[in-house]
Amino acid sequence: MVRLAMTQPQAPRQRPTWVTLMAAMMLLYGGMTLVSALFTLREPRAAAVVAIENVAQSSTQPELQQKLDRINEVILAHYRSTIRTGALISICVALYTLYAVAAILSRDRHGRLLALGVGGVGIVYELGGLPYGVAMARLAAIDGAPLLAKAFIDSGKQPPGTNPGELAAKLHTAIVAPPIVAALLGVGWCLAMMVYFGGRRGRAVYGLDVPPTAGG
Repeated sequence: MVRLAMTQPQAPRQRPTWVTLMAAMMLLYGGMTLVSALFTLREPRAAAVVAIENVAQSSTQPELQQKLDRINEVILAHYRSTIRTGALISICVALYTLYAVAAILSRDRHGRLLALGVGGVGIVYELGGLPYGVAMARLAAIDGAPLLAKAFIDSGKQPPGTNPGELAAKLHTAIVAPPIVAALLGVGWCLAMMVYFGGRRGRAVYGLDVPPTAGG
């Protein structure tokens, strides 16, 4: 007779290297998300567009710095409640991720299911926050890209053969692109996690795939 695969997960007898690596990456992701969300709740300005904020802090021109600061203030005025809501959601996602990591590292039999849940929640989280991230970046880029172009030109860092209009257009793309790239990387990581834990390797680790044996 042929023994059927087990349907109830079992506590792993060993922890393969790939499980440890996945758990470590989940720990890093959950920890960074939690710290970032807590800091954003305390200071919503922390969610300001990075390209604008970095230039504002490093600029030695008071007038330019004030203009860049005003751009961030406009963003906060439009999205303050959204930023705080997003931070609260981020805290929930981070805590759930850390809980899943604890289950995986302690060899809890529900670790695989929790990891798959983190993957699913992570995809929704990344895609759900993408429209707001892009909207904030576009709002910053409208006035911020020309100011950044001016800062590059005044500092002599303008790329050769590039006129101010072309430079501003490139900077506009550079300001809008980061939230899209970050979301795609996040979704890709979540998919990889779901493939590993949901596939043959994950099933084998948690005792769901027992090699069939023939017996007479």
